[in-house]
Amino acid sequence: MRERYWELSFYRNNCLISIEGFKLEKLISRAQTDGIVFRNTHLISDMEIRTRISAADLKRLRKMTGAMYRITVLENFGAEACIRKALKRPVTIAGVLLAVIIVFIESLFAASIRIDGYKAIPEDMLRKCLNDAGIYEGAFIPKIKWSSAETALKETFPQLSWVQLVYDGRVILLNVSESHHKIISGEPDRDSSIFVPAAESQKEKKYSSIFAQKSGYVTQISPLYGKAMVEPGDYVRKGQVLISGVVPIEPTTFEEDAPTEYYVRSMGEVKAKVPYRIVFRQERFIRKVGADDDQVILSKKEKTESQVNAVVNSQIRSWVKENLPEKAEIINKSLNFSYKKNIIEVGVTLEVVQEIGTEKEIVVGQKNSDN
Repeated sequence: MRERYWELSFYRNNCLISIEGFKLEKLISRAQTDGIVFRNTHLISDMEIRTRISAADLKRLRKMTGAMYRITVLENFGAEACIRKALKRPVTIAGVLLAVIIVFIESLFAASIRIDGYKAIPEDMLRKCLNDAGIYEGAFIPKIKWSSAETALKETFPQLSWVQLVYDGRVILLNVSESHHKIISGEPDRDSSIFVPAAESQKEKKYSSIFAQKSGYVTQISPLYGKAMVEPGDYVRKGQVLISGVVPIEPTTFEEDAPTEYYVRSMGEVKAKVPYRIVFRQERFIRKVGADDDQVILSKKEKTESQVNAVVNSQIRSWVKENLPEKAEIINKSLNFSYKKNIIEVGVTLEVVQEIGTEKEIVVGQKNSDN
């Protein structure tokens, strides 16, 4: 135990020294007798040696030799020497502190997410659910709401029978377990099958696809859950599937009768450019009040172009308010004027970007259930 402690003391603070003088061999012999240890001793000449010695032994050596030998410290080693050097260099201290702060801050952010235990549910769907709950690579770990994230996973994927969401250092771990056939609802006569095998029936309305309620050119599709069936630029017809609730599964095991697809309740936004063609009519001539102040007659003075445009724009605004969704955006408008005997017909073509998706239930177990 004493030897180990001495070793620790030596490496904590030692130095390289030069000893100059006569009869150096007698000095070395006497130092060893007094318990002063030299290490890595090199003979430079008949009157000089270089050796490493602990700071405590250096004090004893100086006292023992007095003025007979010249002792010069060439270099200091050990933790204490490093600290003294650092204290003389404020920039170095600042750099070390900055490095420590950076390491500490980085430890508060998630570096990676590992998911294990899933079979039928694709990993990217689980990661999407975690992301929506605020858990992603780079997330601030102290701000994560773990219980809320677990609840979101169970609500989104009812076939999950067990969820464990923890973290180890900067790594977030999600372990799940899926039920295979039936889960018990806890209510009489309401035991329902979950969606993992696509061939099993589903009694409750849980799963759905998003269909087009208008024909048009897709400008944006943002699926949250489900499989996107179209891309921006595609022309879709009314009733066409936009986001399917039937998602194919890439087999991850070699089990027989493994499910080839699973069901979800599709969620997302699909915007499309929809054309509208409307015809508006207005009187060609300006109305005026007759001589008896009760009779309204048409004058022979035609409406000016600005007056006609003012009327048709008012008609368009009324039509838009009654027929288009609140967030619809008119991106193009064209007018075609046709003058008849007493009437002006205005053919209006509008190009409108609007949400066209509508949710419809999937009949589980029926072929082509999206149609």
